[in-house]
Amino acid sequence: MTIAIACVLVACAIAVVTDLRARSIPNAVTIPLALAGTALAATHGIVPALASIAIVLATLVIGTFFFSMGWLGGGDVKLLAAGAGALGFHDTLPFLLYTSIGGGALALVVALATGSLRPVVASALAMARPFLYKGTVAPAAPATSIKLPYGVAIAFGALLVALSHTVAPFLSLRIPL
Repeated sequence: MTIAIACVLVACAIAVVTDLRARSIPNAVTIPLALAGTALAATHGIVPALASIAIVLATLVIGTFFFSMGWLGGGDVKLLAAGAGALGFHDTLPFLLYTSIGGGALALVVALATGSLRPVVASALAMARPFLYKGTVAPAAPATSIKLPYGVAIAFGALLVALSHTVAPFLSLRIPL
């Protein structure tokens, strides 16, 4: 396991605790992770450092869209961006994919636990409609939403990336160059 992966896992562990307690991921977790990720990438040269910065910025831009739709919190977006930047080019897409899978599973578990599976599925289908049928307008965020501790899903994504580098190489979805 690399130092970058260890940093992401530590940041995610802290984020899970704060997210479960206060539904918040503080900047004191995300900013040091982004800086550490860029610094670690810089030890391999200017190109990896610039790639790390580009990954953070691209993830922030895309994440801001999800934030504006009410699908993610600001701390979630910042942790995703910092984690992706720290993991680097090869592990960013697997990290985001595994995080999405973890988020879907988390949403189902919370919906089942709160007895709100039917409205959650209806909202998910309504949000997917514009992607499935051209000319359909995207709906606004649901009037009643469940606040998920998405830091848990982000930690799930980071953990699967870490496992793909160690005991579970079959999880590796790394982009070859």
